[in-house]
Amino acid sequence: MSKVTTQQIAEWKKQYTEVYQLPIEDKVCYLRAPQMVDWKRAFTSMQKGGDIGFAEEMLASCWLGGDEEIRSKDDYFLSARKEIASLFNYTDAVITPTESRGNKITIDGLTCTIRVITREDLKLADKKNPSNKPFVTQEALFELICTEKDEAFNDKNNASLRFPLYQAIESLQNQKAAQLKKL
Repeated sequence: MSKVTTQQIAEWKKQYTEVYQLPIEDKVCYLRAPQMVDWKRAFTSMQKGGDIGFAEEMLASCWLGGDEEIRSKDDYFLSARKEIASLFNYTDAVITPTESRGNKITIDGLTCTIRVITREDLKLADKKNPSNKPFVTQEALFELICTEKDEAFNDKNNASLRFPLYQAIESLQNQKAAQLKKL
């Protein structure tokens, strides 16, 4: 590995904002925060190659530098794979009902308002994703139901905003408790 300097880390932080160090015993690598395009590739890889495919793609997508053995040697890679899950730690969305039966979703001070989600909305969003690619249906659904939004919601690649947004929309679709019982 070429030695990563504090200057290089400072440059990465300037370019990517969020930079992570992942030490594994005597090896270390540096990763940038994943964007939605990285998550999409990783989830597509997971459909074909399971958790290993997911971790391989995330390491490849977010890799900035470090010891290549982390990607190439199983004993390092398998430890790195477990830590990849911590990249999912995003702020939870706050959902507030509006007077017009819609909901306001707030994430890190940014807000959007959505109307009530209908069965027809879900059908239309599904139609916009015939190849069943990860997150495409959620993007289409948000565009259908959003009535007002801060500018930041236009960035479809901002994972720290999109993940909590999609989770909030999912929870609004499942407000009634249901449990199938075998008789």
